[in-house]
Amino acid sequence: MIKWISKINIGKLVLVGIIYTVVATVIHQIEAMFTMKYYLDPAYFGLWSKLMMPTAGPPPAAFFITSAILTLASGISLGLIYYYIRDMLPAKFWPRVFFFTDLMIATSFIFSTLPMYLMFNVPGGILVSWFISSFVILLVSAYAFVKILK
Repeated sequence: MIKWISKINIGKLVLVGIIYTVVATVIHQIEAMFTMKYYLDPAYFGLWSKLMMPTAGPPPAAFFITSAILTLASGISLGLIYYYIRDMLPAKFWPRVFFFTDLMIATSFIFSTLPMYLMFNVPGGILVSWFISSFVILLVSAYAFVKILK
């Protein structure tokens, strides 16, 4: 068995996944208040998924349930990444938090923000907002990962 897998504490992994879900949900709700003009602009209605906006108006409950499940899966996945690379991170607490955050936000920028900018008609303002909120979510979550997953 691979050494890092044997060190996984499933209870703690689920806990950090839940913390990530709560943090991401709160930050995204705050972000949505500041970027609501994009969601209400008919010029961008075609941009949003049918799950999020099947008709003009607020998202249905199915969207929030699906979002919560996928966000939990994302939090657990990030926790697994942390487990995998934690021996390569700086030993001190804050450098470890910031290094993991920087690594994850750089990966997000390369594989999410840049492709969205190139391929979709996503307004620049909302891309910047999503990037900033992702950084905050990752920073707070990295704190939890380092504190809980040691």
